[in-house]
Amino acid sequence: MQRRRDERGAVALFVALSLALLMLVTAFAVDLGMQRVARRDAQAIADVVSLDMARELDGRAKSAYSGAALDRAFAASLARNEDGLGARPADYSYELGRLDATGSFESIGAGDTATAVKVTAVGSVGYLFTGGRGDVTRSAVSTSDQSACIRIGSFLASLDTSQSALLNPILSALFGSAVNLTAVSYQGLAGATVSLLDLVQVPGLGVGTVDELLELPAVEVADLFIASATVLDRQGKAVQADVLRALAATVGTPTVSVADLLGVQGTPQAALAASLNVLDLVTGAAYLVNDGRTVNVPNLGLGLPGAVVTSTRLTIVEPTQGACLGVNDSVETAQVRLDLTARVNGASVSVLGSTVTVEPMDLSLSVDLGKAVATLLGVECRPSGPDAVRVRVRSALVGAISLSATTRLTASIGVPLGDSLIGPILNLLGLGSLLRPPSLVLDAPVSISGRSAAGGFDKTLALPLPGSYQVPQGSGSGVLLTVPNIAVTSATTLDLRYWDPGVLGIGAQYRTQRVLDTAPLFGSVVNPVLSAVTGSVLTPIVTVLQNALVLPLARLLGVQLGGADVFAVPTPTCRAPRLRQ
Repeated sequence: MQRRRDERGAVALFVALSLALLMLVTAFAVDLGMQRVARRDAQAIADVVSLDMARELDGRAKSAYSGAALDRAFAASLARNEDGLGARPADYSYELGRLDATGSFESIGAGDTATAVKVTAVGSVGYLFTGGRGDVTRSAVSTSDQSACIRIGSFLASLDTSQSALLNPILSALFGSAVNLTAVSYQGLAGATVSLLDLVQVPGLGVGTVDELLELPAVEVADLFIASATVLDRQGKAVQADVLRALAATVGTPTVSVADLLGVQGTPQAALAASLNVLDLVTGAAYLVNDGRTVNVPNLGLGLPGAVVTSTRLTIVEPTQGACLGVNDSVETAQVRLDLTARVNGASVSVLGSTVTVEPMDLSLSVDLGKAVATLLGVECRPSGPDAVRVRVRSALVGAISLSATTRLTASIGVPLGDSLIGPILNLLGLGSLLRPPSLVLDAPVSISGRSAAGGFDKTLALPLPGSYQVPQGSGSGVLLTVPNIAVTSATTLDLRYWDPGVLGIGAQYRTQRVLDTAPLFGSVVNPVLSAVTGSVLTPIVTVLQNALVLPLARLLGVQLGGADVFAVPTPTCRAPRLRQ
């Protein structure tokens, strides 16, 4: 009988060897885990301390800061956040600097402006099982950002009872449906505001924070209007709320982004507390619905005394803009062109003692209200908060006017002896034929063209707070239209009309003779006539256009000659710490 082999105890030996290996691996894992936790703690503390230190930055040069004050702030922040593993307070250091073009931290000289702070932790953690120590090196970079929301070319710039006639066709063209509000309704919307935080608290939008609201890619315009109406109801502004609900019923179901509506760039801190003027919300949503395309608004219903307006067209190339900006970010305002054609009634003008007849005139007028750009330069701060917003406003091609017209001038210029005392005397002397003195007959088909050059503008403005939330700051001449410089082309003919008494009265008749050398007469006859036409016909038309349409339109869009109206939007941020690295 074969004896069985005894293998008892082999498993125990294998288990013992495995346990030893597992204990060694566990020791390494624990030590490496401690090092990892230490690095995480050090990173968290560096992040928090760098944010705290960024709050100390206020736009001064590095040498202007008190080292002792910064050290105290640094020590206080570490004391609040010292419950970390692996790095003691003494292992932390900080440095003032700035971000380079790639977004990396760089050191600066004493005279350079400090816009960023870097906090570095260099420490170590002792290993429990394997002996020795593990390095813990972490860093964090934070900046102190200034940001503000502004509106340039706002619909709130000026509203009067005449402007509903302008806003109704503009909004109807943008929404693609009829909008018909009274001037009182527009004024009510212009005086109401809703904040983003107010909108977040309305259940219908389905968001819980302002960030979530700004991240929504598409919100139905009707839902946004209804949510805003709910906010207005809570504010006790039921009339304005009803106007928004009426608009919501007509706009259909297009969608917009709230971030696009605010013009948010990089989600600056100021956007989180921004308020929307309700009229700007309506008009801004209308432009976004139109997807930035050129908007043509025909038949503005303009009436001109002494003229029949045959067509008017308002072309809005870009919407008016509001934006929440960081320092050196920019926003542009609208580019608008007004085209008008009219048939001007004829008139008679007294020139050089004779009557000049001006036949009906066909007039074409184009006005460019142009574009303006506002750049945020910074926020002026006091211990109590923001005091002013500094912006640079630049504009070009604002106020350009082009005019063309065709008409015809006719005149008979002579000496009316018959109506003077000389007439009776000549009759008594038998010289009555002299009562028919020669006269000059002017026939001038005239083409008139004119252009007023655009104004340029570049200026830094300070928007005082809180005044500029409601009252715009801007600059410009205040006059949008002047009579353009006129250039005239004319195939003028000048004939001499005289009485031929014939022979013994036989064959007596008026005869005409073309005056060949008319150049000397242009200065004394033609030019005064054309100057009279310009003064008596064109000037009143341009003045009426300025008062009846262009000035209200410009105020509506916030555009001035050579400038633009700029509003601040509550509430700018003076020192918003932002973790960068």
